[in-house]
Amino acid sequence: MTTVLTEEKDLSTARIKCSPRVHAQIRHALRAMLETHLPDRDIRVVSQVSRNDGNSLPLLCHITEDAPQSPSSLPVLLLGADHPAGSVVLTPGSALTNAGDSPFLGILMSETPESLGLRRNIRLLLDDSRKTRLLMSRTQAIQQASLEKTQTIQELRISLRMLSTRIMRLPPETPAPEQTEQPTPAPPPVVSLPPEEPIPEPIPTPPFWLRAGQRLKRILRPHPPQPVIPVQEEPDTDESSPAPVSAPAPEPGPESDPAPFSVRRVLFVAGEPDTPGVLYRCYRNAAATRDAGFEARVQPCASIGYDDILWADVMVFWRVEYSGHVSTIFDLAAAENVITVFDADDIVFVPHYARVDMIDGIRSIGATEERIERCFSEMRRTFLRCDQGSTTTAELVFAMHSLRPVVHLLPNVYDMLSLRRARMALRMRGEPGRVNAGDGLVRIGYATGSRTHQQDFGPICPTIAEVLRQRPEARLVLFREPVTHRPILLMEEFPSLIPVQDQIEWRDMVPLEELQDEFARFDISIAPLVTGNVFCEAKSEIKFFEAALSGAATVASPTGPFQRVIRHGETGFLAGSPTDWYDALIALIDNPERRVRMARDAYHSVLWPFGPQAQTRRMKLVLTSMSGDEAAALAGETRLARDRLAPAPVPVIPPSRTLFHHDALGEAPVTVVITSYNYEAHLLDALESVAAQTLPVLDLIVVDDGSSDGSVALARIWMERHCDRFNRLILRQSIANAGLGGARNIGMDAAETVHVMQLDADNTLRPEACETLLNSMGDSTAYAYPLIACFNEHGPVLADISTDTHQQPGAPELLGDLPFNPLSLVSGNRIDAMAMVTKWAWAAVGGYYVSREAMGWEDFDLWCSLAERGLPGHHVPQILADYRQHETSMTNTSTEKEAHKARVVAFVQARHPWIRLSAERAKPRKN
Repeated sequence: MTTVLTEEKDLSTARIKCSPRVHAQIRHALRAMLETHLPDRDIRVVSQVSRNDGNSLPLLCHITEDAPQSPSSLPVLLLGADHPAGSVVLTPGSALTNAGDSPFLGILMSETPESLGLRRNIRLLLDDSRKTRLLMSRTQAIQQASLEKTQTIQELRISLRMLSTRIMRLPPETPAPEQTEQPTPAPPPVVSLPPEEPIPEPIPTPPFWLRAGQRLKRILRPHPPQPVIPVQEEPDTDESSPAPVSAPAPEPGPESDPAPFSVRRVLFVAGEPDTPGVLYRCYRNAAATRDAGFEARVQPCASIGYDDILWADVMVFWRVEYSGHVSTIFDLAAAENVITVFDADDIVFVPHYARVDMIDGIRSIGATEERIERCFSEMRRTFLRCDQGSTTTAELVFAMHSLRPVVHLLPNVYDMLSLRRARMALRMRGEPGRVNAGDGLVRIGYATGSRTHQQDFGPICPTIAEVLRQRPEARLVLFREPVTHRPILLMEEFPSLIPVQDQIEWRDMVPLEELQDEFARFDISIAPLVTGNVFCEAKSEIKFFEAALSGAATVASPTGPFQRVIRHGETGFLAGSPTDWYDALIALIDNPERRVRMARDAYHSVLWPFGPQAQTRRMKLVLTSMSGDEAAALAGETRLARDRLAPAPVPVIPPSRTLFHHDALGEAPVTVVITSYNYEAHLLDALESVAAQTLPVLDLIVVDDGSSDGSVALARIWMERHCDRFNRLILRQSIANAGLGGARNIGMDAAETVHVMQLDADNTLRPEACETLLNSMGDSTAYAYPLIACFNEHGPVLADISTDTHQQPGAPELLGDLPFNPLSLVSGNRIDAMAMVTKWAWAAVGGYYVSREAMGWEDFDLWCSLAERGLPGHHVPQILADYRQHETSMTNTSTEKEAHKARVVAFVQARHPWIRLSAERAKPRKN
């Protein structure tokens, strides 16, 4: 769109009007591009234009889903379901109408690949909007029906309780008649028995309200009719045989085992549904539950009805205060054998912590200690009614254990939408991981989302002010309310900022889904907390991992959670004193390369532990442990074994320079990484095989590991001529020859897609390779590998007749021909490096090892590391790649040399003592 606007030569002022949904999605990206390419023109992006505004600028583009109200003589683009005659149809529900003459509209309606792609994206956006509105409408209808049912049930329960109370108050000599469960005649009057016959003890009768409630439950949820025993034509030989009756449901005898309980459905009950925490603790955990193979729903506590309780096997109560309604939920949940879990992300279940000297937010938000203590007390009552607990940090787990023995650690995590948005916002600033010039300013951001952090910011405020005085290029980014522009921090409490107020940038608070855009503007993110304060010490790591996703380096207080996740000096700084804060901030301001490198390593360190894939594994263990004794034992064994694993190191990324960079700022599903070292003779074959992939949108990264031939120039020229084929094209070269593992880590670091296809420069991919492997992988699949055919300069290599092999002699020789099984790695590598690897799995195990002395088995080591953490691979039994056998391959020139292979074997076996190689001697591959 910026290119089109540039071609509007006479256009100096205009507005681009979008529907609010589209406006929120493209506003920041389009605004940044306009400021970069059209700084001298007044072109604005707005969500609506007042008809009564006489000073309104002309509309260049109007995106809406409503019928046009009046004709326009200006260039207008109308998108939606209702259109005037003469529309150019995109889909049955979406059309494009030319309401004026403009080069922009002419380009959009043309048949070029760019315009076709733009129209396809518009159609997908409108379809998604229509589906979202339909889903919201259905959800509202379901919630309304549930509320009506809940109200009816509550009214009946109250009436039954009142009736029961009245009956209990009646004189004992005139008992109220009751209906029995079975339609049998009323029992005769009680008659006194002779003294010699003992009077049996009467069977205790449940209260009337409980029996009436059970009757009501059977009415509301009728059981299916029992099968009827067929009637025999001839009488049975046993004269005492009863008449045909409905077969009763089998009752468990004293020696029979009850049916095993199995968790299938989980209901997340939100006690504070209008706060940002519901996204982290309910919706993202519900998504992890579904990804783990269970069903999950999220509902506000006030709308929970009896049908919801019947549906659930497990109910998770997040920040739910106790009440009569909640008491009824627990009563019904207990009657239906529903497991209940209390979830909290703060110490909100210890009432005596509700003091201003411990929680400064009580004062700054205008609450009272009594009110907060009452809130904490009610949440504690809810917790005491639950069977188990779950929370975000080890400190909170410890606090919960005093009330419940079983507590699950489920940290706050990001979702894939946040990750994509964060990385796209970072790409808008330039190539991620590289130092970009920008405007020369260094922004220190404090992304506090509520007016509860006065006490946290206070101790470091004088240090921040001093840093701003010492470094004029530094800026402090603070947030304010969008309408009133009232600062989130109460600035009257921080007089030291008055002399440097010109170096403060004020940003309006944004919705949670746009928060990653704001983090991407930061160069440094600060996360101060009061150390030693029990409430602050239990705070989660959100401010660290969200800043890391958007490429910001973090300086944080050394609380327990931050100490466990931040590697001081490597992935961030821990600052416990004003001197520590000053030194850390000055070091990051003065050294842009270190700042970028620290942000990069922080991103790699959080990609797995705070991602949705890791949360899915945790949630599966939690829910499996609730399905019986054996399941609990197995889940406990797995959990304890995982806890004993040492944390993976941060991937080693050798220094490199970017020789070519092209980014169309689109989203590709796969990145192909080609590693090359003096492969000028074969590189073009590999590049052309990538260009021929059936995936229409693709990223390509070529990493040259210090070649001395002409392969670098060849790759650059080829990339310059193929920019229209790829979304991103990057050519990087290592500063010094780093070896195969280092080159692959450089490529993985540059990739911005979840799935990355590895390709050595002397091999090739078949056209359907990337698409087939991608479609074969689930959300939790770490890597996928295909069948690979071997070839040389004479053509396909055939299987050797003289060797013991399961392949047919004379058939094409294949690599990677065994199904996935981690135990197959015990005796040696069965998977070639040409595989599609997810970036989160690569980061989870510390990437490929970097060692020139043991170069050659980096892929085998990666598969072993993934197996140790239980991350699955997947085999695609289809030939999707070709392996070139030649004398100059690394396998023949390095890996399979006797002395070198001995070092490789010793190195890998030391890292994975469980492997027992069946072929340790060198064996060059034939040609």
